[in-house]
Amino acid sequence: MNDIRAFIISTIWGFLALLTPIQDFMASMVVLFTMNFVFGLLAARFHHEDWSWKKAGMFFVCCFLFFATVAVLFVCGHFLHSDEQAIFCVRYVCIAAMYLFTTNIVRNWRSILIPGTPWYQLVDFVHYVLTFKFVDKVPMFRKYQEYKKTKYENNERTDIADNAKR
Repeated sequence: MNDIRAFIISTIWGFLALLTPIQDFMASMVVLFTMNFVFGLLAARFHHEDWSWKKAGMFFVCCFLFFATVAVLFVCGHFLHSDEQAIFCVRYVCIAAMYLFTTNIVRNWRSILIPGTPWYQLVDFVHYVLTFKFVDKVPMFRKYQEYKKTKYENNERTDIADNAKR
């Protein structure tokens, strides 16, 4: 039994050692996802929402899927002897996640604050810059938002968040 446990532990440590070139990306995503969870929880409490295990569980499932996807991207690139390109790919996936989750954090933060206060105005301005002005600089995000808007208008929403609410 100890041999099996030692084999499993050494396999896990070997896999984690393989991921050391992207450990900074992973650590920053843990911080970002933690901030997102905390601000989402605070916003829910301020709006008198009940705790939802299903919603929290979906958050952790999505985090796991993100980390698994990033790890698989890097491992595939590593075994194809393209570490530089794999790190490049992981970097841009993380940048996209940082934009989307930072926007969500700021939206939740804004919903906690009292309208008209200086903090609300500052956070509202940051939210405006993130949602409108930043998107103008990145054409891919603009196309994505237009695609999602037309899909929403046609009642074709099948987001994970919608499924979590059901």
